[in-house]
Amino acid sequence: MIRRSSLPSRRRVQPRARLALAAALWTVLSAPLGMASGRSAYAAFVEAEPTTALDQETLLQADEVSYDDATNTITASGYVEIQRGNRVLLADRIVYDRTTNVATATGNVSVVDDEGTAFFFESIQVTGDLKEGLAEEVRVLMSDKSRMASRSYRRRPDGTSELYNAVYSACDSCNGKEPLWQIKAGSVRYDQQAEMVYYNNAWLEFGGVPVFYTPYLAHPDPTAGAKTGLLLPTIGASRNLGVSFQQPYYIRLAPDRDATLTPFVTSAAGKGTIAEYRQEFGAARLRVFGSLMADDPGFANDLRGHLDATARWDIDENWRSGADIRLASDRTYLRRYNFLAPTWLTSNVFAERFTSNSYFSANAYYFQRQRVATAAGSVPGIFPLLSYSYISDPDAIGGRWNIDASGLVLARPTGSDTSRLSTRVSWSLPYTAPYGGVHTLRAGLRGDGYYVRDLPRPGRNDVFTGTAGRLVPEASLEWRMPFVSDSLGFHQLLEPIVMGVMSPIGGNKDTIPNEDSLDLEFDHTNLFSMQRFTGLDRVETGPRINYGVRWATFNESIGTISALVGQVYHFYSDQTFSPTSGLRDYVSDYVGHVDFTPNAYVTMQYRFRLDKDTIANRRSELSAAIGPALLRVTTGYLFVKAAGTRSSPSNTEELLVALSSRFSQNWSVAFGHRHNLGVAGGSIRTDIGFVYEDECVVIGLDLAKDNTQDRDFKNGIAVLFRINLKTVGDIKFNADVGAQR
Repeated sequence: MIRRSSLPSRRRVQPRARLALAAALWTVLSAPLGMASGRSAYAAFVEAEPTTALDQETLLQADEVSYDDATNTITASGYVEIQRGNRVLLADRIVYDRTTNVATATGNVSVVDDEGTAFFFESIQVTGDLKEGLAEEVRVLMSDKSRMASRSYRRRPDGTSELYNAVYSACDSCNGKEPLWQIKAGSVRYDQQAEMVYYNNAWLEFGGVPVFYTPYLAHPDPTAGAKTGLLLPTIGASRNLGVSFQQPYYIRLAPDRDATLTPFVTSAAGKGTIAEYRQEFGAARLRVFGSLMADDPGFANDLRGHLDATARWDIDENWRSGADIRLASDRTYLRRYNFLAPTWLTSNVFAERFTSNSYFSANAYYFQRQRVATAAGSVPGIFPLLSYSYISDPDAIGGRWNIDASGLVLARPTGSDTSRLSTRVSWSLPYTAPYGGVHTLRAGLRGDGYYVRDLPRPGRNDVFTGTAGRLVPEASLEWRMPFVSDSLGFHQLLEPIVMGVMSPIGGNKDTIPNEDSLDLEFDHTNLFSMQRFTGLDRVETGPRINYGVRWATFNESIGTISALVGQVYHFYSDQTFSPTSGLRDYVSDYVGHVDFTPNAYVTMQYRFRLDKDTIANRRSELSAAIGPALLRVTTGYLFVKAAGTRSSPSNTEELLVALSSRFSQNWSVAFGHRHNLGVAGGSIRTDIGFVYEDECVVIGLDLAKDNTQDRDFKNGIAVLFRINLKTVGDIKFNADVGAQR
C-alpha cells in the first residue's frame, strides 16, 4: 500500500516514477552483490517513464514511498520489497539521495539473487556510480547451503569486494552451536570478474579449535565451477615408500578439458610425478592418467611408471569405438606405489555396432601379468578379434535364424601363434503343446578353420605348423513341463526339464590349439547349454542328455524359495573334459542351487557340485546377507576340491565375513575378513572402516591388513584417514603399520 506523507516538505511519488525508482534502487543496492546492470542509479531514475522491458519487470512494494524536496531524497519505508525476475530485495527502509547519488538500505536488509544465494545486512550503502559500497554485519547463505559472515563489507572502485573478520563454513550453525569446521580470515576478497575468493591470514578450525593456518588461501566461488590452482595434499607413511607427500595442481585449460599434475615425493622409494588429462569432444571422451617415478633405491632400473588411459567415441546411434590402455613398467610397481593393482593389465582397442537384431565388434588386446611370473614372451597379443551376431525375425512357423561368426589372430613373441575363423548358423523353434509342455527345437552347423604355428602336441615331442579345421552339426530338443499349484497360501512351481543333444563324436584334434576354453566350470548356469566350454577352441560333442528339476514356492509368511538340481548323461566318455571337471565320465556330477529370501532383510544362496557316486562335496558356494542397514551381516563360504595339478595341488577353502552398520544418522562402520581354511590356512585380508558424515563433512578411517607379499611389495596394516570438507576439498593421510620385511 502507498500512503501520502503528512509532512509538508514531502510529496508523494507519482505512479509513473515508482517503477523507475524501483529500478534505480535495485540497480544501486544490488551492485555490491554482483547483480548491477552497469548504468548509474541517477540515469535509471531520471528515465522516469517505464519504457523498457527491464523497467517493466521491476516491482516495488512499500508501506510508504515519499520524496523530500528539502533533502532531495526519495524514501521507501515500512515493509519494502523490490523484485526483478527471480531477484528479491527486502528492507525496513531505503533512502536514495539524489544529490550525493548514494542509496542506503537499513533494517533487516536481505537480497536473494538468481542463483538462490541470500544476503543479509544490518545496513548497506552504495554510490550511484556502483564503484564503492559499505555494509555492516553481513551474512550470506549460498545456493549450496554454505555460509559466510563478516563484521563489515566494502566494495572497492576496481570492482572487487572485501569482507573483514570473515567466517566461512558449509555446516549448519542452528541454535547457536559452533559449526564442526569453519575457515576464519582477517580479510576475504571476492573478485567477481575472476570468479575467485581469496583469504588472508586464514585458520581452519574444528570444533572451535584452530588446527591449520595459512597466510593465503583461494578457491572459486560456488557458482564458478573449477579453477586453476593448488588442491589439498595427501600425506603418507609406509614401509614401502617411507614418508610420502603428494601436492596436486589443477589446471583448467578450457571448459571441455583440464589437467592435474601431482609431484610425488617419498623418503624410501624415490620421487616422481602423477599426471591426469581429461577432455570432452562432444560425442567423445578422453582420460589419460599415469605416473613416472625415479631414484627408487630398491629397483635396478632408474625409471618406473604406469599408464591408464580411456577413450570413448559415440560415432552415431549405432556405432561406438574406444580404447582402454593399461600398462606398467614392472609387476610390483602398482602395488608398491598404492595404485589399483589387478592380477592382469588388459589393454583393448575396439569398435562396435548395434542394431535391433545384430551386433558387430572388432577388438585388439594386449596383456600384462602382474602377480605370478610368466615366461618371457609367452603372453599373447590379439589383433584382431572380430565378432558378429545376428538373429532374424520369426519366420512363418515362429522359428528364428541365428548367425554367429568370429575371426581371431593371436600371436606371441615366443611360442605358438593361432589364426581362427569360426561360423555357426542355427535355427530354433519354440512350441507350447496343448497339454502345457514347452518344447524348443534347435539345429545348427558350426565350422572352424585354423592356421597354427609351433603348436606343441600332447604326448608328442614335436610341434605342429599348418592348417586344421572341423565341421560340427548339432541338434537338440528341450522339453519343460511347468506344474503350477496355488493352495493354502503357497504359490508353487515344479518344472522337470529334459534336453537331448545330438552331434558327432570328436572334433577336438591335437592340431587345434586351446587358447580360450581352459577355464570351464560346470554348474547350474550351463546345465542346459548345448556347449559348456567358455570359448570356441573346444567343442562338446557326442549324444548326451541334460536333465533336472526346478522348484519354487512363494508364501507371504516364509517368502520365496527356489531350487534347481540336475546332471548330464553322455553316451560316451569325453576325454576333452579334465578329470576334475565333473563331466568326463558317462554320468556327470550333480549341480544345482538353492535360494531363500524370506523378506527384504534376509537373502541366502547355495551353489553346489556333488560327486555323482559318493555325493561328496566337489564345489560349494554359500552366501548370506542378513539384517537392515542398522546391522547387516554378510557371510560367504567357498570350497573347491583339489584338481591334483600344479596350479591346484590342494583343496581351496575360504571364509568371508562382513558386517556393516549405520547405527546413527551420521555414523557407520564396516568390517570384513577373508580367511583361508585350507592346509596352509590363515588370514588373507582384514578390513575395518569408520565413517562420519553430515551436511558439511565426511570423515573416514580405514584400516586393512593384507597378508600377501610380492617381491618388493611388503605387507602390513594400511591406514587411510581422509577428511572431505564439502565445498572445499579432501585431506588424506595414509600409512602402513607393522609391515614385514
